[in-house]
Amino acid sequence: MSYGTTILLVVILVIMVALLLLGIRGISWAQNAKKELEEEEEQRLVLKSIGDGQRSIAAALISIQSEIADIRNRISAIENATTKEKA
Repeated sequence: MSYGTTILLVVILVIMVALLLLGIRGISWAQNAKKELEEEEEQRLVLKSIGDGQRSIAAALISIQSEIADIRNRISAIENATTKEKA
């Protein structure tokens, strides 16, 4: 073997190692990106469920407020009826 062939073989091996390392790094980046997307999707689902819970609580509060208003009206009617009976 001549020195030219040995140098060419070493250069090819260095290029192959560099390509292998870049490939491994690319796979690692892809896996990290996929993991981040999954975490973001999980966070989105949690936030969506929190929003749904808040909407149901708001609806329940509105219902409770209307029931309280109805009770106040009934108490007021009873108070008016008792004051008319006393008079």
